[in-house]
Amino acid sequence: MLVAAGVFPHPPVLVPGVAGQRSADLDGTRANCELALNRLFDADPELVVVLGGDDRTACHGSDVTGTLAPYGQATTFGDGSARLPLSLTIGRWLLESHLDRAACEFHSVAWNATPAECFRLGERIADRATQVALLVLGDGSACRTERSPGFLEPDAIAYDDHIAEALRGGDTTALAALRPETAERLLVAGRPAWQVLAGAASERSPVGELLDYSAPYGVGYFVASWRFAGSSPRSGRAERDRAEALTE
Repeated sequence: MLVAAGVFPHPPVLVPGVAGQRSADLDGTRANCELALNRLFDADPELVVVLGGDDRTACHGSDVTGTLAPYGQATTFGDGSARLPLSLTIGRWLLESHLDRAACEFHSVAWNATPAECFRLGERIADRATQVALLVLGDGSACRTERSPGFLEPDAIAYDDHIAEALRGGDTTALAALRPETAERLLVAGRPAWQVLAGAASERSPVGELLDYSAPYGVGYFVASWRFAGSSPRSGRAERDRAEALTE
């Protein structure tokens, strides 16, 4: 059962050594990431599942390695046999000082996974242990300004605003309804991971708090904390039906 979740961005510059002289730009975001991590562990999870996008869907235990060498810093995290994609490498970096607090697994979800596939994966992850916490890595649109990596798309900011409100409100229905084609057009890396979160939380009652929403480099970054009030599950059928309808 999902007992807590945190949502984080995954740009390489979140790591101060990669950011260099620009490191101060994300000091506030880093502080809010640490706050979200502490809230996640305050729920006393048995298992923390780190989730982020990649070319394929896969699951790894704690025997993993992440490297920032392609981004100008010869730093690795872990010494395992499985090489992590960027999203999960940033997740591994975030966990560096928390590794002794719970067992960890690392799940990637394919960029092209359908909403229904993401939703079902989330349901399965929520059943991995009695108390599961989900550490979700995902960036918003990279098309917010003319200087963004993907140049300017007029509806990019409105899209990110919609995501911010869904994360603020613990709105699993809004996340489950995200359309892959829109996310692809707006270069939104977080869409699959957020929809896995929607599936994992669908039988619970999320209490969301948006801790950070910024775009210092023309890409939307979110930090959010989801907790769960009470122990009475609510039906996730509406969200599941919505996710499945988007693939038809």
